[in-house]
Amino acid sequence: MKFSENSNQAADFLRQAVPKMIKHNIVPNPLNYTLWYSYFSKAFPNLNKELDHTIERFGTCPPATGEALFLEHISQLSRNGSAEVEKFGQALVHLVSDLSETIDESAKQSEGFADALKQNITELDSHSDAVTLSPLLDKLSQNATAICDTHQQLQQQMTSAQAEIQSLKQQLESSKQQASTDPLTGLYNRRVFEDIYQRFESDASNENMTLIMMDIDKFKVFNDTHGHLMGDQILKFVGHLLKDMCKEPSVPVRLGGEEFAVLCPSASINAAQAMAEKLRAKLESVPFTNKRTGQKIAPVTASFGVAEAKGKEVLAQVIERADQALYAAKDAGRNQVKLAC
Repeated sequence: MKFSENSNQAADFLRQAVPKMIKHNIVPNPLNYTLWYSYFSKAFPNLNKELDHTIERFGTCPPATGEALFLEHISQLSRNGSAEVEKFGQALVHLVSDLSETIDESAKQSEGFADALKQNITELDSHSDAVTLSPLLDKLSQNATAICDTHQQLQQQMTSAQAEIQSLKQQLESSKQQASTDPLTGLYNRRVFEDIYQRFESDASNENMTLIMMDIDKFKVFNDTHGHLMGDQILKFVGHLLKDMCKEPSVPVRLGGEEFAVLCPSASINAAQAMAEKLRAKLESVPFTNKRTGQKIAPVTASFGVAEAKGKEVLAQVIERADQALYAAKDAGRNQVKLAC
């Protein structure tokens, strides 16, 4: 299954979904937006049949039924791989942005029309033969009032829908961020690390990619001595250090535990080595204190392995060579930078 990547078509699906939800008094929440967007995109034929049956039976789509249909038909995306889920999220973000602008513009045009109609009636009422036209003017006035009332109701509904769309967009962005970042350090996680390297592999114009592997020395001993809360503070500091010192296009990531990496596109192995050496020296120079006990902490150090991708090496091969260099740095006494062969 694949949702439309055409933003105009995608926005049109949601434009159809909003009136449908209003007509059948369906709560405008992110789940129902997704459900009815899917309905008009016809991405899930069986879902459409069940929604039609539900509307025919209840005149609406009860929350419990909507949730059950969502889980049965749409949440299967999660089983089709993260790439498909990401495409789905990106499509929704794109279309709700377009639709928000469309709703706003439509509301302005409708309001202008209502104001113009009122003005026309005022002008007609000023004519000398107004007595003859009085019954007609009364009817026009009633119609204009009805149009204005309808407009106000629609405006309120559209404003509510627009707020929900914005909420959906924010939730999608938040989910995307949570899926790509490490919650402790704020760095990108292994998933992003792998995605970036795969894009590098597929782009023939890329010249080279260098990888820095970094591992905090004796971190288990540090945790045992100072506690895991202090250990987490060290990991956070390393995250900030990498963000500050590894500027674009370099991409620092946390791979897990006390292990970090920096992807260095278009950087030679010598340039990456220099970056790793700066990181090593900076970390070693920072004084740490246990705020709970006031105890001074011995310098925290890290070991580094640097490897440059050769030809069309897959990521696992580059990691293996960088890891071997890192282990060599550990064996040589830690707090060092070593280059892979």
